[in-house]
Amino acid sequence: MAKPWAPSHVSEVAKGLGIDHRISGEVKEKLVEMLHLRLKQITREMEEETLLNEPGKKTLSDPNRTRLGFSRTRGLMIEEIENVESVSSAAVVNANEILENYLKYSLLSAAEEADNEKVGTIKIRHMSSKTTSSDNIQQTEPSLNESSEELSVSNGQRIESLSPINIKNIMKQLSGKKLDNDAVEELLLLYYDYASDLEYNLQKNIQQGDLSSIKISLEKYEKLMMLGWMRRILKSASEKADYENSNSIKIEHIVAIDPWS
Repeated sequence: MAKPWAPSHVSEVAKGLGIDHRISGEVKEKLVEMLHLRLKQITREMEEETLLNEPGKKTLSDPNRTRLGFSRTRGLMIEEIENVESVSSAAVVNANEILENYLKYSLLSAAEEADNEKVGTIKIRHMSSKTTSSDNIQQTEPSLNESSEELSVSNGQRIESLSPINIKNIMKQLSGKKLDNDAVEELLLLYYDYASDLEYNLQKNIQQGDLSSIKISLEKYEKLMMLGWMRRILKSASEKADYENSNSIKIEHIVAIDPWS
């Protein structure tokens, strides 16, 4: 019978997600139980959806979309490593996420070029040298350390996701103010709501063939990925906190800002 995660391992994962508080042993045990129960639910749901999409299939897969093959990615990574001996599952999952995001950004750019020519097929000429050069790959891809405490506001890196620890570090660089936990949670919700709204508008504009709106959506998305939106929100919240002589940014300072302006 497969063993669930060790309580200490779950605690370390929580730290990486931005949980600063110490976690008691009893809570760690409870978290393992909660995660195991949720995994059972996820597995059953994925099994049902997999068979609904492909009746008779023998292997559980992601029912939402096709992903890069785990084994192929791992094999290619093993060929590249020099100073370590093996490649963990976590490293492969992280690499696949970065690769899929790179694929997405590259094809969005190429699709825009194809639309400009009013053709429905992406051809090699639409893949500009800027998109395919090795230098640009390193410049445009999200950093491997984007979710660590080393994230810099001014480093020009794209991001795909944020954690509470990222946001606190950004705020520290902007004004040195602290963020209440409630404010961080609200800011994360706003960020993903805004990103979801941008994605919906982009897909709608692509379907309608509205090139000018597509360009505007891509520019907004680029700004979001480059932390421009986050800097604007945090700067406004900091100004509101200063006005109230508050040493920390509270949830009411975040709620008072219009994220879509």
